[in-house]
Amino acid sequence: IAVVGTGPAGFYTAHHILSKCSDNMRINLDFFERLPAPFGLSRYGVAPDHPEVKNCEEYLENIMDNHKVRFLGNVNIGKDISLKQLESYYHSIVLSYGSTSADNKLQVAGSDLPGVISARQFVNWYNGHPDFYATGKKFVPPPLDQIEDVTIIGNGNVALDVARILLADPATHWSKTDISVDALQVLQNSTVKNVNIVARRGLLESAFSNKEIRELFELSNENSIKFIPLDDKEFENIDIKSLGRVDKRKVSIIEKYTKASHTAPAADRTWSLQYLKSPKAFLPHASNAKLLSATEVVKNELIHDPLTNTAKVRPTSESETIKNELVILSIGYQGSPLLGFEENGILFEKNRLFNKHEEEHNSVYKKGWYTSGWIKNGPKGVIATTMMDSFDTADKVLEDLSNGIHLETSGGDIHDLLKDKTVVGWDNWKVLDAYEKSKGEKEGKSRYKICNSEDMIKIACN
Repeated sequence: IAVVGTGPAGFYTAHHILSKCSDNMRINLDFFERLPAPFGLSRYGVAPDHPEVKNCEEYLENIMDNHKVRFLGNVNIGKDISLKQLESYYHSIVLSYGSTSADNKLQVAGSDLPGVISARQFVNWYNGHPDFYATGKKFVPPPLDQIEDVTIIGNGNVALDVARILLADPATHWSKTDISVDALQVLQNSTVKNVNIVARRGLLESAFSNKEIRELFELSNENSIKFIPLDDKEFENIDIKSLGRVDKRKVSIIEKYTKASHTAPAADRTWSLQYLKSPKAFLPHASNAKLLSATEVVKNELIHDPLTNTAKVRPTSESETIKNELVILSIGYQGSPLLGFEENGILFEKNRLFNKHEEEHNSVYKKGWYTSGWIKNGPKGVIATTMMDSFDTADKVLEDLSNGIHLETSGGDIHDLLKDKTVVGWDNWKVLDAYEKSKGEKEGKSRYKICNSEDMIKIACN
């Protein structure tokens, strides 16, 4: 079995396959990872101040220590090895390489200005993703030492992570985490004083989890940060009794901290939740091409749809201008198809992969191919959601293998195709892992991430 991607979707799928397979089924499993380090979104997506979330990495570590499994890092499927070649070596192939290679776009005037960046870029930068530290292609972060006001478009958990990065004290909050050293230095010189979190829908439609918003409020209590209270009218039309437990708790948390913020003292930094606003135009700075001057937003209203019993957004004729030098778009990610399946489109049904043929108005099952995680469902859900979906994929793999449904292999070892490639094995990764932890301990950090792929390979393999 080949598993492409070693983030949570990949290692949860593998763990379930290996733990649930029958006693008479002998499984040999290879992980393929494009980067020199494993763990995917856990290493490069989870906020540096959420180390407990990264405990899921123990699943992969346990697999590597207790099963006949190989890790092939620094191997790019679709480039170093074609999909056709992969098919000839494995009975089953699971695609679990995530959905964070590109960004959703806004068709808004000024969205291509340098002062508008994506949350994906910002997150990958502060988490030390090698794609953003590549030699000659290093991401240039926004000049936070020239910025006072930041607007984040979108209010999901990633948006709140970004807000914490910008607001929390680098010395007391971030310096001991595994945040990239480059990012820490930039944050130490930051002059950001205010963060606006703007959403096109209403309070009840907030995309963040209760845990995340509570954490941002508590950060305000511990630091010189003040939440700008919501207008009381935001709560007037909410029928608390009709809400479910999660939404009821969400409203309660926001209302509690809104009331407390009315009497809170002034602070060095502020932040706000702004609802029912959509960006209309991003306005350039008069004298600095790297910055914006403001964002023009249109005010929305919620219209109840009786057919679906949901609230829909409708723009009004009212607009306003929000002062900001930087905008960070947190409106979702897109995945990239592996070469070979994108010609006619990809369908996923019950975690199996189908190739769609429009001219025949039907779909052909790609025997032995499966999907797991965000590349199947899109970039949504927390790690626990991914785990349950991955277990379902594993069940489908085992079901098909038990019924003799699989690819026909030609034998041999996939390493035969990689003789001219520096493959980072698990033992190599453990060398890099130990180096990062040791250097981190000397620097007073939980881990000193090596961010450049070439440097990672040198440490791991030499």
